[in-house]
Amino acid sequence: MSADPSGAPDAIPWRVRFSWGLGSFGTIAYLNVVTALVLVYLTTIIKIEPGIAGLIVFVARFADAISDPLMGWVTDRTRSRWGRRRPYLLLGAVICAFSVPLVYSLHHMVSPDNAPYVALAVLVVYSLGFTIFNVPYLTMPVEMTRDRMQRLGIMGYRSVFMMFGSVAGSAIAPLIVEKLGRQNPDSYQTLGAIYGAVVFAVMMTTFLGTRTANASQIDEAASHVPIREQLRAVLDNRPFMMMVGIKVLQFIALSAGGATTAFFVVMVLKRDFSLMSQLAIATIASTVIFIPVFRWLGRYMTKRTGLAIGIIGEVFATLTWLFATPEDSTAFFIARGILGGIFSSAILLFSQAMWLDTIDHDRERTGLRREGLYTSIYVFIERLGYSLGPLLLGELLQLMHFDKNLPLEQQPPSAELAVILSLVGIPSLAYTAGLIFLWFYKLPERVEPTR
Repeated sequence: MSADPSGAPDAIPWRVRFSWGLGSFGTIAYLNVVTALVLVYLTTIIKIEPGIAGLIVFVARFADAISDPLMGWVTDRTRSRWGRRRPYLLLGAVICAFSVPLVYSLHHMVSPDNAPYVALAVLVVYSLGFTIFNVPYLTMPVEMTRDRMQRLGIMGYRSVFMMFGSVAGSAIAPLIVEKLGRQNPDSYQTLGAIYGAVVFAVMMTTFLGTRTANASQIDEAASHVPIREQLRAVLDNRPFMMMVGIKVLQFIALSAGGATTAFFVVMVLKRDFSLMSQLAIATIASTVIFIPVFRWLGRYMTKRTGLAIGIIGEVFATLTWLFATPEDSTAFFIARGILGGIFSSAILLFSQAMWLDTIDHDRERTGLRREGLYTSIYVFIERLGYSLGPLLLGELLQLMHFDKNLPLEQQPPSAELAVILSLVGIPSLAYTAGLIFLWFYKLPERVEPTR
């Protein structure tokens, strides 16, 4: 994608921006349809102890994290008529399409003796499918344009589709299970079949729709630099390392909240899964509305300031759940979802744009192109953070006497406290700790003058 004679970069075509952004609907729906319900499924349907179930999810996602740097290394060195990244979008789409149905068909595949082992094997395959698609997918914007404001624009598309994917996985999926019967194992199997088909269609659209996207050729100089020296250069990129800290904590918060919501709605609020749908829709609506607002504000303040506003607001919104009771009206719950969505939009938009800036910062310093390496390391840390939420929830439930043989409505008060700690305490602490890393993030930014 060349620049015009005036020096302004060519705009990324709308079809490419839309098709690439749509991929985040697929990846986030793929993640959230499992994140939202897999611990409920493993504990109440497969009858695995919550501590073991949380450990299974953690190990599977850690395997995903370990594979991320290798995936980045592979894509950086791939030569094909489809470019470096796009062949893996196709492969990842196929693996993801059958992985979701496999996860929610475990009740037909296991016995009491082998359930943990079979569940782990299936979830590892599920996680690797995500890696194969997501690592090259996230690398593509750096190759589409060198202009940071254009990247902020394309990240706006991604942020919107991430929210729609979140609603598909966190809202619609629980509603389907609730309507078909929460205690019926085949309800989960039907859910898996539906989402396998949806994810495949979306990921294939991304693969086909980005065929005209700019894709830089392999930087031969970078490919001959020893991996140890490349990793040293990454560690020396201080802004990138600060973003690593921010994002790993952000994903601990997100994964803890996402894994806990189903338990919280039923055990603490004494409602059914339909409230999850209402909360997610409220959150997605406010997030989508405010992404353009924060994108406009991003012209007049730094991304760092915008991210700080988002984090502080999100902590406040999370803490309000401490005061939620079963007697509260549905409207009161929805208001909390709206408040959280407003600040989530700032976190999504500014943090995604900032990590792309840190990758570009390395290219400006060294003259080498290492987008795949940077993205894979970033995703490794991200996946590590995302794996900790289910582990922490599972261990809290185990420690505080969750009974796998009882329905969610009949769990003891101690288990309810574990759920509150996971939904409110862990995210609040994680987001607050992220502000420390943000304080040390220093990268010059362009801000339009006030008129």
